[in-house]
Amino acid sequence: MAGELLGIGTRPKLVASFDPPGAEKRFAAWREANAGELAAVPLEAMRVEYGRSGAGLYVRVRVDEAHLPGSLNPA
Repeated sequence: MAGELLGIGTRPKLVASFDPPGAEKRFAAWREANAGELAAVPLEAMRVEYGRSGAGLYVRVRVDEAHLPGSLNPA
């Protein structure tokens, strides 16, 4: 199949998701509780996505698979 052997780079994996209401506070608590594991993740390998829905702010955290600490892997 065409393109089958092309590398697509690292894929970000969803490791945490916080829906409104109170997403910001729950995200801050999660980040504090996982500070040790997150310290080992390079900044360029982690994405924190914020967005708004009708109910308010939501937060999603993704980490590239190559840098995913086992303790954060939702498996």
